[in-house]
Amino acid sequence: MPLLQDVLGLYDATHAGEVALYRSWSAVALADANEPEQAAEEARRVIDTSGDLSSERTAERARTVLHRLKEYEDVPEARDVLADYGHLLLT
Repeated sequence: MPLLQDVLGLYDATHAGEVALYRSWSAVALADANEPEQAAEEARRVIDTSGDLSSERTAERARTVLHRLKEYEDVPEARDVLADYGHLLLT
């Protein structure tokens, strides 16, 4: 993941949608690798980055990440993200 993180740092604000998508894949990969704390941190970045975008694709990816984090509700970082953004699962 460090390489992807480095590359994402090179993108500017005009590519927010693409960054949100890449971060969503990173978040799911981190969850799959049993790294829920890092996955939660990345999930927060996904939602913060895509929050003002109207793209259905990024909104769906954000929901996918949140669904994946539900498996880690016992981890404080994941629980916090779900508490802050769980309402997005209802849309």
